[in-house]
Amino acid sequence: MLQDMVCSVICFASTYPSPGPCTGDCWTHDPGFYQRNSDGRYFRFASGDGIHIHEASSLIGPWKATGVALANGSVIDHPGRTKLWAPDVHYEPETKKYIMYYAVSTRGSHDSVIGVASSPDMTPGTWTDHGSILHSTSKSRYNAIDANWISDKGKQYLNFGSYWDGLFQVPLDNMVKVKHDSETTASNLAYNSTANHHIEASFIFQYQDWYYLLFSSGRAAGYEKELPEQGEEYRIVMCRSKSSQGGFVDEDGKSCLKSGGMTLLASHENIYGPGGQGVFEDKQYGHVLYYHYADKSIGLSQSQYQFGWNRLGWKEGWPVLL
Repeated sequence: MLQDMVCSVICFASTYPSPGPCTGDCWTHDPGFYQRNSDGRYFRFASGDGIHIHEASSLIGPWKATGVALANGSVIDHPGRTKLWAPDVHYEPETKKYIMYYAVSTRGSHDSVIGVASSPDMTPGTWTDHGSILHSTSKSRYNAIDANWISDKGKQYLNFGSYWDGLFQVPLDNMVKVKHDSETTASNLAYNSTANHHIEASFIFQYQDWYYLLFSSGRAAGYEKELPEQGEEYRIVMCRSKSSQGGFVDEDGKSCLKSGGMTLLASHENIYGPGGQGVFEDKQYGHVLYYHYADKSIGLSQSQYQFGWNRLGWKEGWPVLL
């Protein structure tokens, strides 16, 4: 019995492939990612002072830190206005501008704001801050951080949330304006009833007839001070639905509103606490999952996190790492 248990753990861990190669400056935290339309240049964004920007001509690098998006912090009046979190970047064809959502908050706070900025080409010094698009208080059902924009059948939505009552979605009038009152229009996408409800970083993408909801579950940081119990660190979890607006379930049909979810990527070998994820479609590699992780051979603090990516394949309607 003991031999079977040990084997199952080892075999399960070994099913995760190593991250794809990364050269140059590979540090990141809660990465945002986009490939410029005009020339295919890659841009990687990260949490920190003004949102860090890295650029490369190839997905594998060499990556170079080129500056920050908002050098003076956010125009939002908030104690966390200089330490911006979780960038999410997309392109708006109508205005020919790149739109970046970011979070303004402080650790463990429910007083949070999602801000939005725009740029013609994503380079440092070209970003215009438009301020708040959504906020939360101690009376809100949700925590307004970790934004993710989607467009479906001509309508736009913003996914967001962390801890408390989980992950939510609100409809948008356009990429920089929430439709109606967010408190009444916000719908719950996923909820974890265990422990301290630690899910966040929602990301929705479509493949064929399914919409996939990815999120990070577990403790996100502080590993250099004390490691959580095995399996309680960050990992990437997924659910799917025929609708982008809800009804997400895992492979067993368990609702993600009732603590459901199937692990896509977890710690293995030197890879520890992967999360803060997203998906984009690369011309060379196809669908790619990107994320941050701690490399045990480098260090476990946020300042040492690394950029990870893996190609996605498909098995019985679910994404798998290649």
